[in-house]
Amino acid sequence: MKKLNIKINGKNYSAAEGESVLSVAEKNNLYIPTLCHHPDLKENASCRLCLVEIVGLRQAQAGGEKNKIETACSTIAQEGMEIKLDTAKVKKIRKLNLELLISDHLEKCDECNRKYSCKLKNLAKEFGIEKTRFADRRHNPVIDEKTPALYWDSSKCVECGDCLSTCEQITGMDNIGTKYYGSSIIFGPKGGRSFTETNCIFCGQCILHCPSGSLMEKYEVTDVEKRLAKKRSGEVWIAQFAPSTRYSIGELFGLEPGVNLEKKLVTALKNCGFDYVFDTNVGADITTIEEAAEFLERFQTKKNLPMFTACCPAWVRFAELFHHELIPNLTTTKSPNHCIAPAIKTYFAKKIKVSPKSIKIVAINPCTSKKYEQTLFQMGLAKYPEIDYVFTVREAANLLKNRGIDLPKMPESEFDSPFGQATGAGTIYGTSGGVMESALRTVASKLDGKEIPRLEFTEVRGMTGVKTASVEIDGTNVEVAVVSGMKNAQKLLRDMKSGVKKFDYIEVMACPGGCLGGGGQPIPTTSEIRQKRMEAFYADDKTKPLRRAHLNKDLLKMYEGLNAKPLSSRAQKLFHRSFIKRKPK
Repeated sequence: MKKLNIKINGKNYSAAEGESVLSVAEKNNLYIPTLCHHPDLKENASCRLCLVEIVGLRQAQAGGEKNKIETACSTIAQEGMEIKLDTAKVKKIRKLNLELLISDHLEKCDECNRKYSCKLKNLAKEFGIEKTRFADRRHNPVIDEKTPALYWDSSKCVECGDCLSTCEQITGMDNIGTKYYGSSIIFGPKGGRSFTETNCIFCGQCILHCPSGSLMEKYEVTDVEKRLAKKRSGEVWIAQFAPSTRYSIGELFGLEPGVNLEKKLVTALKNCGFDYVFDTNVGADITTIEEAAEFLERFQTKKNLPMFTACCPAWVRFAELFHHELIPNLTTTKSPNHCIAPAIKTYFAKKIKVSPKSIKIVAINPCTSKKYEQTLFQMGLAKYPEIDYVFTVREAANLLKNRGIDLPKMPESEFDSPFGQATGAGTIYGTSGGVMESALRTVASKLDGKEIPRLEFTEVRGMTGVKTASVEIDGTNVEVAVVSGMKNAQKLLRDMKSGVKKFDYIEVMACPGGCLGGGGQPIPTTSEIRQKRMEAFYADDKTKPLRRAHLNKDLLKMYEGLNAKPLSSRAQKLFHRSFIKRKPK
């Protein structure tokens, strides 16, 4: 690729052909403020904070050359270009533009979920803006709290359009549009006043890419805090956290992505008032045991193939809305959240001699769609919900910060027994390909009839949106596909329908990179951050003494205690679910 020579603040730098000025600056650790820019999305230059001064930019209409102010994100580097980042003129216009953006945004900082990590608030502080001199432009704002997963407050919209771009470019859907209110534009649910009136799958990618807190998760921290402070007699409060949580929550406390804080998080949650802390990775081991048995049965009978994973509730909702023909192909095995929870409220409840209704479970996940999943009728245990509350990683960090807990400084504690020792198979669940690889480790052993030496199926690893492989197991080829990002999933489904692709087993995750890129993760989440989180999964997998789910001794005891076996009627009742055909809006 051709290299270009440019100058930034008087120093020479090289740029690739077609590269933006902002990209060159970022690669060389030169700071340019941005709000709407996100590396996952195409540039739209809407916030106009990344302004720079281009020296001697030719302007034909003016008949000569003069300096010009341009947005760095949309300005492509040219040979010999000279750029100044922080001239007095640039600073003045940036500050003016930020004030105008803030006038679109009604400040509700104290009550906002994003109060500890708001990009707009941080920029205002950087620019020394305590109060904008412009009148608020938001009148009669619309608030949508009807969905179990998302919360939309139009008064916080700064018109960047990143939510709309995300819905189109990452999920391949069309649930967000523009609305006009006098001189003001807001972005919100298309064709209605609530996301319940759209085909939203609650993946939360729009939240992850919203810089102003206009889109947030449905916040449950306040309710849990109140209930923990005033526990009823006999109540037992249990926290469980998902694979990704331990590798990303540190980012909200100033650490690099990929640092494993699981043992510190156990201590912190105990300090918040939880009686027990369990590892959802153990639930992933249960999911693997059941799903592998289900796949083997289908593979050997050639019934309802290809089998699709169903641990991503956003993907399941998409299939229930738009692909009724695929419902028989979904595995009936529940997600790790909802495999460990019924085990807690039956097997564990019996061990500690309490009623299931006295156990309250808070599940911490990198996902917003898990909040929706928790409300489904299929996720109930008799008259009681399997899970009582679902937190995102961001909410869990808020819970700790509200109590003055500095997570990296906490002492370490072990998970509680009997759901504290997971295998490597459960560990890798939060990364794209992890569910597939976990299942293949057990499938390979069962298909061969012996514990085979091979543990790693690197063919299904990585951040590529669509990965396909033919996995040979004891002379038998299993055709597999792993997809992350709903837009990629839709492409694969089209290819399958046209006959281009044929598979036996398919993993689908709605978010880029899988759960490690989920809508409930710390903001920002970028491809570089996702990569670091992914590396942590596989590094920890290698350290586990057991790396196949079906060898988890605690789970073997659990099955015995439940008088159950994989796919038995008891297991079906606890660890499997049904699906429904939903009518698209």
